Amino acid sequence: MEGRMRRKKLESGAIIGHKRTLAHEPDQRATPTVYFSMESFLLLLFLTASLLILPLVLPPLPPPPSMLLLLPIGLLLVLLILAFMPSDARNITSSYLQALIPGLPDDIALDCLARVPHRFHSGLRLVCYGWRDLATGPCFYQHRERIGAAEDLIFLVQALVKKGSGDGGEAKEEDEAENGCSAAVCSPPTYGLSMYNATEGSWHRVVMAEPVPLFAHVVAVGGKLVMVGGWDPVTLEPVAEVRVLDLARGEWRRGAAMTAARSFFGCAAVAGRVYVAGGHDAGKNALREAEAYDAAADQWAAMPAMGEERDECKGVAAGGQFWAVSGYGTEEQGMFGGASERYDEAAGEWRREEGASEAAAEGGSGGGDAAYVGVARGRMWSVECGGGGEGYGSTRGVEGDGRR
Repeated sequence: MEGRMRRKKLESGAIIGHKRTLAHEPDQRATPTVYFSMESFLLLLFLTASLLILPLVLPPLPPPPSMLLLLPIGLLLVLLILAFMPSDARNITSSYLQALIPGLPDDIALDCLARVPHRFHSGLRLVCYGWRDLATGPCFYQHRERIGAAEDLIFLVQALVKKGSGDGGEAKEEDEAENGCSAAVCSPPTYGLSMYNATEGSWHRVVMAEPVPLFAHVVAVGGKLVMVGGWDPVTLEPVAEVRVLDLARGEWRRGAAMTAARSFFGCAAVAGRVYVAGGHDAGKNALREAEAYDAAADQWAAMPAMGEERDECKGVAAGGQFWAVSGYGTEEQGMFGGASERYDEAAGEWRREEGASEAAAEGGSGGGDAAYVGVARGRMWSVECGGGGEGYGSTRGVEGDGRR
């Protein structure tokens, strides 16, 4: 249950269009200084009219009468300042206020901000409108990639653990890796979303407004993190809900729900779509059905059913295709099979692959143990878990197109 994402370039060779500077080359041609603009003239006209109309509509004011002169004097001072301030000076002031970092050219300021670690981006967006617009735009992460400041992030749905205070006080939820918590699981079970920054080697807890469903899947697609399915933390029933985190803006939203609630299904992202297949329903019946989610359009699309039921199958993206690896049927209950199925998008059908997870089928304790499945260097690898606590067993590599 993990989603791995590296910020990719959205457009190869694109040029950052933010290179304003405060220093400009001097213009050899003399340009006349403009003192009055149309805006200044309209403001002058409005204030003059106000000075003529206000005495007619306001009731007589008590003395001292000298106080009555403050209003027109103040208005006249504003008019004089505006009238004799050159328009180019106003433009220079406006440019200064709009700079990313005052006193620095924007291309240098962009390099500075792009090197801020991802964990501080939430604070970066709060500094000012300019920084918010920059940090939430695609060119910002493209620039981070170009200058080597992009970070590898891994998201995991994990059970929260309790760290005792040592004096019998109330326990506090902490990140296990950062605080060295024991492996005692909270009761009733409580899950959270964790982020591992592989570039920095640090763990961080992602703040969630709502409880995380137990055993939910998370996958990264198109700059977004999609959380799918799992169990309701209260009823322990499968849910069909979808949550989407915009990693640039740091905002969560509810996505379109799956057509049917399921849990312990295979899930992976391929070519901008999130695929789910197999698992089981609320009655513990293994499923053959599959569907695909378009995060950009927030829509689910139906897919052909797999050839057989696959509860607790592993969802893998390999060779540009979605694989449902191993799993078992309703009657087999825990006896994992070695066959897998991959979805051929062009043909619109599932293709069965034998032996992709034979390490599971030939598992140590009489066969049928689960296997760890992952992708490395374009190949899908299946590693036997090993029955009876005997450690890891055989390893099998498969090409993305099904070849071994």
